[in-house]
Amino acid sequence: MDYLTVVLHYLITMTTGLSFLHCAYMPRCTARIDKHFDGYYTVQFMNAGGIDLYYEDEKRTLTGKWFWAANPGPRTRYHPAEGYDFWEHRYVAFKGPLVQQWAAAGLLLINPQPVPEGRDFTTLFDELLAQAVRTDRWGNLRAINLLERLLVELAELRAQSPVRALWLEQLLTELERDESFAPNYEQLAARLNMSLSTLRRRFKQETGQPLHDYLLHRRLLKARTLLDETDLPVKEIAEQLGYRDVYFFTRQFHRHLGLPPATFRKIRQR
Repeated sequence: MDYLTVVLHYLITMTTGLSFLHCAYMPRCTARIDKHFDGYYTVQFMNAGGIDLYYEDEKRTLTGKWFWAANPGPRTRYHPAEGYDFWEHRYVAFKGPLVQQWAAAGLLLINPQPVPEGRDFTTLFDELLAQAVRTDRWGNLRAINLLERLLVELAELRAQSPVRALWLEQLLTELERDESFAPNYEQLAARLNMSLSTLRRRFKQETGQPLHDYLLHRRLLKARTLLDETDLPVKEIAEQLGYRDVYFFTRQFHRHLGLPPATFRKIRQR
């Protein structure tokens, strides 16, 4: 990208919380992907055909209509499944602070998800692709709206499924009640009749992210809200969120959201 395009993407990300990197519709896709997705997220949509999908060494064969994610973390591989020459493929790639809000709210797509009979996401995804390739602010806002709508609909379908583990529901409820953002992990695991190592492993299997990362995302989301909606000093916000060192809070906020807290507040309050 040229310099002006880079600046435009930066300004859009800071003002809207998300930028779209690339996207495509490939009616006869034969790609063979094998890589770590570094620093950005994707939603992949297959409307027909079949693929073999690997997260690290865990293999899944998907045929028909599916959504799946290729996100930072595991080595991700996919290619046409045995007996299939191609698949009908749509995808969108994006990054920005808004992703962490979606992750904290349980909207981010982690595991492959089938499309139920009678549901058609093609029109919605095609409109998302059309808006995501626009370079103006309004196109970006429309694309964000459509992507969030898609993620909400998929999350609602997951919530209606009986497969969600009761222990996970209990854990998330307890974490929501903990205003300190500093839970006692050992006690949480004991209340769920698990060892701490088992809790960490099962949480990552179910959600796609480590337990500590989930808590960090919730804490930084609260920090954004306090910076947006109050005039509290950064030091006091850090203390409310359980940080003993305001400098560590500032570094962590900067690393995950791209700006120091004070600069973030100035931009948001313009």
